[in-house]
Amino acid sequence: MLWRDVFVPDHVVASDGFTAEVGGMVEMPLALFCRFRSQVSKDGDHRPSVTSTPGDHTHPDNRSVYDLVGQAVAIESTVWSAGWMLDVDGLGIYVSEADAGPPPGLPTSGVYREGASDPAAPVPEPGTWTRVRGQLSIAEPYETGAYEPEADLLRHAVRTWLVRRAVRLDGKPGKGRLIQGRGQDAAVIQYADLRYNAAWTTVGYLLDLEQVHRE
Repeated sequence: MLWRDVFVPDHVVASDGFTAEVGGMVEMPLALFCRFRSQVSKDGDHRPSVTSTPGDHTHPDNRSVYDLVGQAVAIESTVWSAGWMLDVDGLGIYVSEADAGPPPGLPTSGVYREGASDPAAPVPEPGTWTRVRGQLSIAEPYETGAYEPEADLLRHAVRTWLVRRAVRLDGKPGKGRLIQGRGQDAAVIQYADLRYNAAWTTVGYLLDLEQVHRE
């Protein structure tokens, strides 16, 4: 299977020196920004599963949304109380929780929690079968370093991936507070291709990734 539309922010390319090319390999952990979460009932299907709904590039937030079922991993947070890890068929994915909505008086923007979701806290107990829905991105060091045992969790999460597709995701201001978006296929992800001065500003890249199973 392909893990489509895995977001790599522009600052990871510009400041952290992240590079990749279509047909090449990358090593990275995944993170999910969770907009919906529910515990799988005792009578539910206690098996890992992965499904997704395709997105588009008309706005930077309009990318594939994943529905995952897995088990919560034992984890100790050193920074955030609303962060945890989900094991999906042996792959550990760092999970952060979306807010319920914007602060009073501010316009709605970005991605917020769905009304039918369980609250962000408390996070699931280890071993709990849980369904989550959200968008995927690279798990950055500030996320992976926020949990113990850090090294064990990283071994559970970092995988080698074959890059099947890369899309440069650009955005520019639209009417009011809206942001227009567009995606353009890219053969290589590199700092030199980021756009900051043109009408379109690079928000980041989207990767389609296939896990490489090594003996």
